[in-house]
Amino acid sequence: MSENARRRRRPVKKKKRRSPVIFVIIAILIIIFGLLFVSRFMSGDMRGSADGDVTVDIPSGSTVSEIADMLEQNGVVDSAFRFRTQCRVRGKGSEFKSGTYVFGSDETFDSLVDKLNTGAMDGEAIIVTFKEGQWLTEMAQTAVESGICTYDEFMTAADSRSYSYDFIKDIPERENTLEGYLYPETYYFDKNSTAETIVDSMLSQFEKVIKENQIKEKAEKLGYTLDDAVIIASLIEAEVKYEPERALVSSVIHNRLSQDIKLQIDASVIYSLGKRVTRVFYADLETADPHNTYYVNGLPSGPIGAPRAASLVAAVEPEKTDYLYYVVEDTKSGKHHFTGDYADFENANAEYKQQIDQEQ
Repeated sequence: MSENARRRRRPVKKKKRRSPVIFVIIAILIIIFGLLFVSRFMSGDMRGSADGDVTVDIPSGSTVSEIADMLEQNGVVDSAFRFRTQCRVRGKGSEFKSGTYVFGSDETFDSLVDKLNTGAMDGEAIIVTFKEGQWLTEMAQTAVESGICTYDEFMTAADSRSYSYDFIKDIPERENTLEGYLYPETYYFDKNSTAETIVDSMLSQFEKVIKENQIKEKAEKLGYTLDDAVIIASLIEAEVKYEPERALVSSVIHNRLSQDIKLQIDASVIYSLGKRVTRVFYADLETADPHNTYYVNGLPSGPIGAPRAASLVAAVEPEKTDYLYYVVEDTKSGKHHFTGDYADFENANAEYKQQIDQEQ
């Protein structure tokens, strides 16, 4: 080998071997973090975003996955996936029952399983049904009859802005602040519930309905606020008995508002009187009250009752018509005659009065 060749050869450096200790440490850290993750994932504490009691309807035939999704959507659990996984790992879910449940804000996995296994409510549960169209004062009486609270306790709770819902801050200052916002439904309450528990549950259901149906967004597209939509919905709820007419009555309201014509809705007069009457007289139309749409221009100062989802949807999805008037044409079904012509309205109104006189 030449001298130059010898010079070109360089000694090969030996690679340093990493100490086995490093691999052991890395492995231990992976195991520790893995155990922490599994421990957190399988923890019984899986509280969701709900601040108070939440009512959840679980239909017959619901799968564990569907129930898990419902619990997450209602803020009962923080993760439907984690609830499903725990059910699978622990062999739970085969005995879950359908029904209407009231879940608290501090539920654990075990407490949820116990409730779902035993059924919706125990014998000590209090079932309260608030009907659509009820006034706040009538809801208070319903609450009293349930035995949960007094009339004054309910009215105080229903005049408060202390609940954590964004829509409350946009309600104008007025008496009976939450009139129209307490959603009419059947609720299940614990025997230790309070007036605030009732009101909060009803507000929670209202929020769910308006979000599912995008009521606020649709109202704003029409140039109205959510409060305007609730007021219109309460008028529709009070006026309509024949279900297919909700969007038609809504069209009359919107058409009259756009043309600056007084709404002149009898149900608003009755609300102004503060008592349920079967017939409105001419003297009643002059009642000086901000809810009386014969007295005020535009919308009344607030809702005149509790609207259900169908009325809220109709309020922001009116039919496109040229109708300005409607009058009952069938007293049994409550079906109305709609028209854009005043003379036609007068004729129909005369026929209605004739029906009433014959029935008396």
